[in-house]
Amino acid sequence: MKQKRDGVLQAIQPHIGRRIRVTTIDGHTHEGVLLNADGRHIYLHTDPYGQPGLQRPIYTPAQYNQIMTLVLFELLVILLLA
Repeated sequence: MKQKRDGVLQAIQPHIGRRIRVTTIDGHTHEGVLLNADGRHIYLHTDPYGQPGLQRPIYTPAQYNQIMTLVLFELLVILLLA
């Protein structure tokens, strides 16, 4: 099991800083920039309004910093986006 986990981690780490879409085994989909990955979790910086670059209402900078922690073993699909 540890070998599988290490293999997944090695496959993910080169893509840190890139925009990805992940789908969990429960069917939930999340999109954002991959910030980090450790042996158990990935950290995804999500956009509070969905699509980046869309016109946004005025709100505080703290709302830009939404980081989602996802359990690595619950991820079914990880898709790299352009």
